[in-house]
Amino acid sequence: MSKRWIFFPLNKALQIEIASKLKISPLLAQVLINRGILDITSARNFLQPQIAGLGDPSLLHGMEEASIRINKAVSKGEKIVIYGDYDVDGLTATAVMYRCLKLLGAQVRYYIPERLEEGYGLNADAIRRLKEDGAAVILTVDCGINACREADLARAYGIDLIITDHHQPGQEIPNAFVVINPKLESSPGVFRDLSGVGIAFKLAWAIGQYFSPLRKVSPEFKDFLLSAIGLVSLGTIADVVPLVGENRILTKYGLSALQYTEIPGLRALLDIADLSHTNLDVFHVGYRLGPRLNAPGRISNAGIVVEMLTTACKERAVEIANFLEQENKRRQDIQVDIMVSARKKVINEINLDETSAIVLADQTWHPGVIGIIASKIVEEFNRPTVMIAITDDVGHGSARSIPSFHILKALEFCKSKLLSVGGHAQAAGLKIHPQHINEFRDMLNSATSQRLHKTDLVPVLNIDAEITLSMLSKALVTELARLSPYGEGNPAPVFAATNLKIVGQPRRIGTKGQHLSFYVKQEDVAIRAVAFGMGGQIDRLRQNGRACSLAFAVKINNWMDGDNLELEVKDIKFDNE
Repeated sequence: MSKRWIFFPLNKALQIEIASKLKISPLLAQVLINRGILDITSARNFLQPQIAGLGDPSLLHGMEEASIRINKAVSKGEKIVIYGDYDVDGLTATAVMYRCLKLLGAQVRYYIPERLEEGYGLNADAIRRLKEDGAAVILTVDCGINACREADLARAYGIDLIITDHHQPGQEIPNAFVVINPKLESSPGVFRDLSGVGIAFKLAWAIGQYFSPLRKVSPEFKDFLLSAIGLVSLGTIADVVPLVGENRILTKYGLSALQYTEIPGLRALLDIADLSHTNLDVFHVGYRLGPRLNAPGRISNAGIVVEMLTTACKERAVEIANFLEQENKRRQDIQVDIMVSARKKVINEINLDETSAIVLADQTWHPGVIGIIASKIVEEFNRPTVMIAITDDVGHGSARSIPSFHILKALEFCKSKLLSVGGHAQAAGLKIHPQHINEFRDMLNSATSQRLHKTDLVPVLNIDAEITLSMLSKALVTELARLSPYGEGNPAPVFAATNLKIVGQPRRIGTKGQHLSFYVKQEDVAIRAVAFGMGGQIDRLRQNGRACSLAFAVKINNWMDGDNLELEVKDIKFDNE
């Protein structure tokens, strides 16, 4: 699908000011401006993130009450249960809190609900079982902000429920012992986009402070926190929260902590993913580590992941890591089958000219995998997508959206046809009676068609600047790397170059010829370009001498001990098309 190129407006005056004050290139300064960084201090902090830039945990409402109550539970030997979630954010948050409370000698256990049997978040049956087991305090991580009924039940049972969550609150806030959620904060000094594990880390930090009479954590606890940042980076990246502000700090330092971690479960995970001797970046977490941690929660039971992340036994950690590897391969096989089935439905059953939101349902699909497929359908067809797996007369749905469209608001418009709904602007979950799916599809399409124009359904490619090939150098690539880690809210820079000639013979590469390799020349400069997933366009490129424009990221290719500039193509436009 052809893309709309949208260029950020140049701000020459500010570009020159930032570049001269920080001694950086005007191009790097312009990319910072494009990211909304419009003053010298913000630019310096972005390029040089410091641990000291993390906000004090006490800025979050409820942190003091939660810390005092947990301190009391530890000192009295009361049973504490950490109630987590089955995705990477929830699992790492659970591991951080469990390791924290174990370090303090607490009577603590964790509870991870089963995706297929219990669904997301707190549920009444689990609370009853935890009460019977003697729980005095239930601490949620990455869930609970909309669990009003369950909070009332916990209170009736005499359980102190501490909710920590980062999801969007509803109109009613649960009547829990305390609720910690940065999205409830109005103070400009509070960073509101923390992940679930980011909030757990802040709570662990606050607990460490309250256990010290000087409000300064002990050296042992400081070592724990610095080690835990590795876990925080995993959950933060995997949950696709904006990698700006405090998330940028936690991710930047967390990736380093992860690379050199001594936590047995993380070392075993890095080994099984063949990443033990790699400089870790966001890609490795998103595509190599995250899927392995997510796999059991998608197709079996995620609790074993927390065991791996908290065990002191290296042999057990390796055993679980091997299990995760097998579960991930099983997940991949299931995913391939569902993807083929879903694409057929889109192509054969949907008129895309008349459809602004794609809703697909099937009784053979696995509920744990459909969220991944929904993302891929959005990527290919550029429409908000809901995938529904029907099991036992209930449809379990996962929704994903295009960047410009708030899917949760659209789903809430359709609430009358849904059993439940919750999530974020770009990703949400729902339950629905199968007999209501057709009405829901019509209602969602009505809602999306009113808010989306035809142009919104054409994928957008944001271009940081138009440049010439002569501007590119290894030094520039090194300088631009200061913008990393890249992710949501801070994408890798994309540039455009025009009036290029394709030279030599383009060729297909990859095991199935799915990618392209070719050279482009502009005046006296020629550079290799690689276009992933564009193998089918080779005939267009082979018409030698054709003039084109490229949108690309620029990289250094170190393959086979080489050290060459390379363009990673995002889109191609031919001048005569």
